[in-house]
Amino acid sequence: MSLRNLSLVLEYKGSNYQGWQRQSRGKTIQGVVEEVGERILREKITLFASGRTDAGVHAAGQVASFTTSTYMSTEAIKKAFNSLLPPDIRVVDVLEAPLSFHPRKTAIRKIYIYVFSLMYPPSVFWKPFVYSFSPKNFNLARVKECLSLLEGTHDFTSFSSSGGADFSGVRTIYSIKIKEKPSGLLQLQVEGDGFLYNMVRIIAGELWKVGMGKKNPEEIKFMLENPSRSFNRLALPPRGLFLIQVCYPPDFNPYQNLELVDEGWIVPLWQEKKSI
Repeated sequence: MSLRNLSLVLEYKGSNYQGWQRQSRGKTIQGVVEEVGERILREKITLFASGRTDAGVHAAGQVASFTTSTYMSTEAIKKAFNSLLPPDIRVVDVLEAPLSFHPRKTAIRKIYIYVFSLMYPPSVFWKPFVYSFSPKNFNLARVKECLSLLEGTHDFTSFSSSGGADFSGVRTIYSIKIKEKPSGLLQLQVEGDGFLYNMVRIIAGELWKVGMGKKNPEEIKFMLENPSRSFNRLALPPRGLFLIQVCYPPDFNPYQNLELVDEGWIVPLWQEKKSI
């Protein structure tokens, strides 16, 4: 059989992993999924992802792909993966993709959500997935003043950590908004063309500082206009960060059989489309 390129939509809890990328030491998402795939297909595979989530970061809609010569159907491959993967990793869907499809190189936008809980201490069921604090002195209106400042094309070096492989700090944020949930959760959603190392976690940390009165919106503007890592910045813990969606050109959509449902949990989840 000719070579096939299969795309996966993956959901995982990152708490027990050293991030996405396979390492010589420590358990990673890529390493676990590749090992399971090789058991199923009885051939060596290499997973390519839309990006490398860091240690402790979660995903509701990570996209990955690999090439294979197997005859197995996509549905059979999906069922086999989910029967062998650990309970904190799930394959949401498997699709035949064009051979030209590459999850990282063809991606045009990504959407992340950072989750805050206004319940302190948090529910034991939420604790691995949120940054929790007392809302007593928190001013959400002040935070919202900063959102329009962050939108657009800027050098986001001030909102990044060293250690990344990026040559330029210039990125575009197409949309940044905060959604208040009746349960007391706040979802900070950021959509951009790409993100620097720790960029979303630092943006979330700086906005939290504004809300707590530890910083003002004028300082956020100054950081954008004077890109530097010398500022005193706060990167919030990885446990509150989720990769939700990766956007691609219209010729191939890895989520075409899925719909994003924002109810019943702390972030939206991908589910199979309901047949009419």
